[in-house]
Amino acid sequence: MELDRVKAVIFDFDGTLVDTVRLLAEAWARAASILNISVTPEEIEKYVGLAGPEISLKITGGDEAKAAELRRLKDHIYESEYVTKMRLFDDVKPSLNILRSKGIKTGVASSQTSRRLKQYLLNLGILKMFDVLIGSDVVVRRKPEPDVFLKAAELLRVKPDECFAVGDTCFDYESASKAGMRFILVSRRGNTCDNVEFTVKSLNEAVSIILSAK
Repeated sequence: MELDRVKAVIFDFDGTLVDTVRLLAEAWARAASILNISVTPEEIEKYVGLAGPEISLKITGGDEAKAAELRRLKDHIYESEYVTKMRLFDDVKPSLNILRSKGIKTGVASSQTSRRLKQYLLNLGILKMFDVLIGSDVVVRRKPEPDVFLKAAELLRVKPDECFAVGDTCFDYESASKAGMRFILVSRRGNTCDNVEFTVKSLNEAVSIILSAK
């Protein structure tokens, strides 16, 4: 992939752009405790990256009715108590500025819903730094299927092999790989995935890889 073929970078949201993995895990655990389900935030962290329906089914052991109530409780707890604690990682704005200064398009492909994703990015002051936002509610299949990344590429009017996908989980890697995109794992929590081409500690490192890609 030569530099003039890197036309877009598509980012995951939670854990990649914003420091929310622990916040989400705590909200899920608190909601579960209301339903007398014993699960720790640490146990839930491994599921963060999937969409709410998948996470809730894992926590409830597949009980769909209980999963729906769990999602309702978690959403209320998270929106009322945790959203205000959401913070961008320090490397986000500088990295986005560099990419956009090079004429590279940027997008977000997230397991959050589109409405929430737009509101969160607006609150964080970086909504205008992205050309497209794709939430899990506008695709048929959610991560780890490729639909969110493919939809983002479609709206950016680029081919999958002209994109880099950047995320913090193996769910992101699987999704991006199925979409035919090169992937960079931002391992902020020391996590690893088998067969990932690039693993970095920060978006600064990710940008260096993207700009020097062959």
